[in-house]
Formats: sequence, structure tokens, C-alpha cells
Amino acid sequence: MIEARNISKTYARRTVLNGASLAVARGECVVMTGGNGSGKTTLLHVLVGLRRPDGGQVLWNGRQLTGAGRTAWRRARVSWGFLPQQLSLPPTASVGRMLRFCAGVRGTGIEPARAWLRRVGLDGTETQRVDALSGGMRQRLGIALTLFFQPDLIIMDEPASALDPDWRGALAEWAREEARRGAAVLVTSQLEETWGPGARFVHCAAGRVTDGGPDALVES
Repeated sequence: MIEARNISKTYARRTVLNGASLAVARGECVVMTGGNGSGKTTLLHVLVGLRRPDGGQVLWNGRQLTGAGRTAWRRARVSWGFLPQQLSLPPTASVGRMLRFCAGVRGTGIEPARAWLRRVGLDGTETQRVDALSGGMRQRLGIALTLFFQPDLIIMDEPASALDPDWRGALAEWAREEARRGAAVLVTSQLEETWGPGARFVHCAAGRVTDGGPDALVES
């Protein structure tokens, strides 16, 4: 469904990605582990079109997006849900305003967004400002805004890091649920134990991606 082929990226003479390849199929939940600076976030940004790679290809449903122009990326992103590691929401906006805005962008109406607000434990917060929410509450709001419209592709960067253990378990179940629905799900995490046996694990280090957890990496 989404595929990165031999992606390379260098910043100020530092190689961040060095031939990284990764594919996530429909109905699959993939968890990418790796330490800080391993290239995980850069690879996600390349996959969703926020960064241009120096080399390699990104394909969506078999069609190449790298070099295809903004229109092709916009068409693909219509069915994508992306949650960045550093979630940025307008601090003075109310939760309800965020729901209405995102529902309008996605063309779903407000009820699916409200249903997800209840699922993430934020029912009754629509009149509250974003900056009045705790860090964990903002993260759960971000998860709701990422998932409510049933995207075909879900990419989340360290979504569990700001959550307490109970909500981490709920997030893992939601990821499995979305995969069962037919979405392609890719998350990065340094909390491998959160995701359980239903996920496929890959590991990012030295700018490359290998199957399995950290012990599976073979340095070149």
C-alpha cells in the first residue's frame, strides 16, 4: 500500500537515511522501533511528503509519488491520517472548534469526530481550549483527529509516549482495530512492549530499516 524504496537523506553532511526501505500492506500494523536520531521520524516525513529524499522512491498503491508533483501528493493525502511526534494544535481554539474544522476538511460531518472524542475519554471537553488540556489529553485529542475519518493509511510518530499505561493499551487495540478494518498502519515507538503480538516489528538504525526488533539489526 505504502512503500519506501532505498530512501537516502542527508542534512549538513550527516547521513540520516542510507538506503532505507519499508513497505506496509493493507490490513497490517507495523511498529518501527529505534533510538533517537536513528532516522525514524525523517523516514515518516519522507513517506508523507513533508521532506524530499535525496534518493529513492515513495509509492502509494503502486504509483510513484516522489517527483510526481503536488497534485499527486494531495490526492493521496485525502485518505491518510498522520499524527506527528510534536503535535501542534492552535492553543486558543476550543476542542469543539477543532472537531468541526477537521470534520469539514474530511467531509464526514461532526458525529464521527464526536464518537472518537468519547472513545479517547474527552467527552464533555468541547468548550475547553486546547491549552487547558493536559499533555496526555492533547495527545488523545490528536489520536481522535487522526482516526475518526477511517483513513486508508495511518502513520503515527511516537503516539504512545505521552500516554499512561492504560491509554497505551487502548491505543494498541485501536491500531489493531484499524488494521482489521483494512487500513495500513505504521507507528514508531520506543515502547515495544505496548503493541503486543499482533504487530509486525521493524527496526531503524544507521539510516536503514530491518525486520524484527533491535536484535535483528546486522550492521554493514
